[in-house]
Amino acid sequence: MTTYRIAVIPGDRVGPEVIPAAWEVLRAAAEVHGGFWLEAVHYDWGCGYYLKTGRMMAEDGLDRLRESDAISLGAVGDPAVPDHISLWGLLLPIRQTFDFYVKQHALLGWGNSGGRPRIS
Repeated sequence: MTTYRIAVIPGDRVGPEVIPAAWEVLRAAAEVHGGFWLEAVHYDWGCGYYLKTGRMMAEDGLDRLRESDAISLGAVGDPAVPDHISLWGLLLPIRQTFDFYVKQHALLGWGNSGGRPRIS
């Protein structure tokens, strides 16, 4: 069975609530599929980390992320930290280094779709 190493960065505010729920879904999908497993490597980087250390992520953070097959990144931001700090200290280095040019969110809903799921 193939194991995928996923770097998990919950981030701030709603991130630590959303990422564990998303992780449950991913783990369930792996169990149903049966052909792969997910190994989480957690990092406490984000604005909370910045307020403790003066950095948005560890100095060798990008090297650590390179060791993973994928990155699960939650919401990042805190009123106590200016946006340019979180942007230039965490988000842009990750996006530029790993060529992440879009942060896409899938939304499955029923709403007014006539009973058919729609994805936006």
